[in-house]
Amino acid sequence: MEFIDELRMDASLNHTDTEDIFIERSIEILQNCGELQDIFPLFFWKRRPNKSIMQFNAYGFDEADGSLVLLISDFQDVYEPANLGVTQLAQLYKRMTNFLDELYWGDLKSYCDDSDSIIDVAKEIKRRTGTNLFSSSVLKYKFFVITNAKLSNTVKDLKQEDYNERPAELHVWTMERYYEVIEAENTEPILIDVNEFSCDGIPTLKAEVGNNLDYDAYLSIVPGKFLADVYLKYGSRLLEGNIRAFLGIKKAVNSGIRNTIIKEPKKFFTYNNGIAATATGIRLDGTKRNIIWIENFQIINGGQTTASLASAIIRKDNVSLDGIFVPMKLTVIKPVENMDEKEEIYSQLVERIARYANKQTSVKDADFFSNSPFHITMEKLSRKCIAPPVNGSPYSTIWYYERSRGKYDQEQFKMSKSERDKFKQKYPKQQKITKDELAKYMMILECHPDAVAYGSSKIIKPFAEKIDKEYQEHREYFNEQYYKKVVCAAIIYKRTDAIVNKQPWYPKGGNKAQIVPYTIAKILDAVPTDKSIDYELIWQKQDIYPSFVHEIEIVSKMAHEFLLDSHGIIVRDYARDAKTWARFREQKIELTAEFIQDLVPAELIKEVEASARKEQKEVNKVAVEIEVVKLGAQYWKNLIVQAKEKGILGSKDESILLQATRFEDTIPKFPTSSQARQIMLIRERLGNEGLFI
Repeated sequence: MEFIDELRMDASLNHTDTEDIFIERSIEILQNCGELQDIFPLFFWKRRPNKSIMQFNAYGFDEADGSLVLLISDFQDVYEPANLGVTQLAQLYKRMTNFLDELYWGDLKSYCDDSDSIIDVAKEIKRRTGTNLFSSSVLKYKFFVITNAKLSNTVKDLKQEDYNERPAELHVWTMERYYEVIEAENTEPILIDVNEFSCDGIPTLKAEVGNNLDYDAYLSIVPGKFLADVYLKYGSRLLEGNIRAFLGIKKAVNSGIRNTIIKEPKKFFTYNNGIAATATGIRLDGTKRNIIWIENFQIINGGQTTASLASAIIRKDNVSLDGIFVPMKLTVIKPVENMDEKEEIYSQLVERIARYANKQTSVKDADFFSNSPFHITMEKLSRKCIAPPVNGSPYSTIWYYERSRGKYDQEQFKMSKSERDKFKQKYPKQQKITKDELAKYMMILECHPDAVAYGSSKIIKPFAEKIDKEYQEHREYFNEQYYKKVVCAAIIYKRTDAIVNKQPWYPKGGNKAQIVPYTIAKILDAVPTDKSIDYELIWQKQDIYPSFVHEIEIVSKMAHEFLLDSHGIIVRDYARDAKTWARFREQKIELTAEFIQDLVPAELIKEVEASARKEQKEVNKVAVEIEVVKLGAQYWKNLIVQAKEKGILGSKDESILLQATRFEDTIPKFPTSSQARQIMLIRERLGNEGLFI
């Protein structure tokens, strides 16, 4: 009941249907837990001459496991929806395959105008599918049914026959399943019983790598068929920690793997670098020599190897994979009671394994942005920036920065209703900002709508390349004023989204994800260089002002018409091209007099930001000194000893670190601000060189 009421309220605020909000919320959860990667909402419904229905509500391509994804909604806007049974589930599945049937072997154009965006989507699907399995980048189909109903007890099996010579998976997500995922740290655990994959056990040897570590290490030999079958079942979820998606069979390294699988399978073990993986638990057989069960198995390095083995089965290059074995280095995280500490340990291990394992593809620091201290700073700032009460409310609110995936929901899960109501009053759901959203909002403010159009999975990299450099060189830039600007960017984006959604020219299931960033960027780009939008007014009102609303109404229609003229290219891809943004940027617009009148001098904004940076610089100095002291003199002594044993500590750095060991002496001597900063930089460098302390 509470869930439905929330959906209805959000739908009312956003001038849309309750089902649209349900789809949006479901996609967010599925992306957070790794089930979906780059999904694009698009409503399609048509009845065929034989009365059968074609329908889906979102589509996408999962590059990590080469799958085409279709999603359909079964939402009932009632408090107690009817159960979803076998017959209804089969009908929903058939609606999605009916669309593909018509796309591949029928005449989809007979149902649509040539200008309909579904025609471009169909062309893209056919292009990716190719003329045969070898030329195809679609290696399997994943069909998702999202519902607020309960799954009937009559549904016993979700297995489907192959479709178009490729594996077909059906995934059903109910409210119960959503809640289970949120409770279990926002991800469904991958629990692997090796016997279920026709494997008696994975031969392994425990590595003696030292005592008092937060992990155990194992060296194993994995049957290629087992690895491929696990990948075929779990797909990209198996690569959640992997920093690279599957690069495609045509890349040189993958072609080499494929040739070995086909021509010299028994030499695969010798030629291949193997995989690096993590787990949160394993079980061994009675001999202690074979792994028979794995909890939360994640491939951190070796995604290409794994995907190539699975591709060999699908493409019938080598279905049995007889004689193929893969070397594996498995890191098993030891149990930790504190979940935040466990997440920190896991993130650090993933980053360093990926950074220092094989070098099949260059890996840049930006690829590890999700583990950046920038996010810790944003989280701290978010809790300090209290938004003013608005709309007659007597209460101030806080924009919740979600540093850890799904933390907003996890914090509430075990609260009572009254506690949850208080939490939401302080941190309203519509005032949550994720890491990906922060990157999106700030890239739009900097007028890069083409980058934003790539979606959350790709936007993080260009943003990280810029922000990491700034954070290392000028940490004082990231202060309360900066976070307020992040919030203003979020307000602008969310309000633009709602404004576009209620325009009479906007079709249901249109290209809003592209229209919104192009609209905002076009308006900001047209602002005179000596002027700026009034961020302080937006912060105080927690909303954009009337002249800004009117400007959005004008420019969004312009953006909509421009993007529709995509020359036969799917709008999503057309909007991602920098040349597209360059063309739209060149189109002349005349800002309204009211909007121009509400602009403020750019110099005023710069003065406010400069003052905030100066203040933050002093705060940072003190914070670094405190951090050095908090770690304790013994910590720094141990760091010096271990770094010297590894031969990665020079005499100059050692003398600087010694300054951090003297504040517990009889006559304490504390490091200066400059020394404290140098000390922490040395610690960071030693960590990057593999020193775990």
